[in-house]
Amino acid sequence: MSFNALEKEVQRLPLELQNNIEMYALFVINQFKKSSRKVAKKRSVSEVVNSLTGIISSTEPLSIKDIRAERLAEKYGI
Repeated sequence: MSFNALEKEVQRLPLELQNNIEMYALFVINQFKKSSRKVAKKRSVSEVVNSLTGIISSTEPLSIKDIRAERLAEKYGI
């Protein structure tokens, strides 16, 4: 549904419901703003990936396929 169509549907509602929807939308926007400020405090992607899968120690670039094969070999001895 487009924004214009949604806006027209909301305008058909009683004024009290329109105000409730507006307040809820503002609440969601403010929550998003607060959470986006915390992004700078989060760990880098590489730190997160390394903590989940173990550190990749290689002097040469590896593809995701190579990394997966290495992990499977470590896990299953393939």
